[in-house]
Amino acid sequence: MLKLVIVVAAFLLLRPQLLFAQDAHAPTNPHSIYSAVKDLVEGNARFAAGKAMHPHQKKKLMNYLAVHGQSPLAVVMGCSDSREPVEEIFDMGAGDLFVIRTAGAVIGVDQIGSMEYAVGHLGGPVVLRLSHTNCGRVTAAVNGANEPGFLGEVIKKMDPVIKAVAGLDESKRLDAAIELSAKMFKEQLPLMSPVLAEAISQKRLLVISGNYDIAVGQVKFDLPEELEYLQFVDE
Repeated sequence: MLKLVIVVAAFLLLRPQLLFAQDAHAPTNPHSIYSAVKDLVEGNARFAAGKAMHPHQKKKLMNYLAVHGQSPLAVVMGCSDSREPVEEIFDMGAGDLFVIRTAGAVIGVDQIGSMEYAVGHLGGPVVLRLSHTNCGRVTAAVNGANEPGFLGEVIKKMDPVIKAVAGLDESKRLDAAIELSAKMFKEQLPLMSPVLAEAISQKRLLVISGNYDIAVGQVKFDLPEELEYLQFVDE
């Protein structure tokens, strides 16, 4: 009976690594999907609790990275909003995150190409789509704003989401639009990029989403079931 318990415990500990195997031909990166998600969750927990350690900010590390290159643990596709300081939110520093930002975390050819570089050439194991509360771009789209110039084109990219939440009560539309936008990102990304789709199919890449509460500093992650327990960290 004791041997059975030990075997079961070992399987549970190794399960994330078994589910997300590393491809032998993938770029070398010391971070696994499991460790990357764990670091993101625990880093945000420290930040939200006011216990940030501000790691990887020494000048010697900057010099090392300049010579030896980078191996970021995650690609973060976030909003350009100044209230969403990505490295600070996850209590990380130089070399930790490959950050891409646009208003409303809108993606296009440039952003997808950047993700392909981070995954295909740097071996990034996780893509996190980071939205946030009170997003001005999503609010403008929900309110039917008609902006001139390229800003108007950015807002128009939310049209499918806005049509989907149009029947909801006005007080619920913004949150629903933010949630649906993240869901669509995760569903459409592999359809838009064969490079990322291949990495996902080979279990070298996991695409997740998170919503950052700008008032309290906490990210609510949407994780696959086998990794949900990582969110229950000690503060």
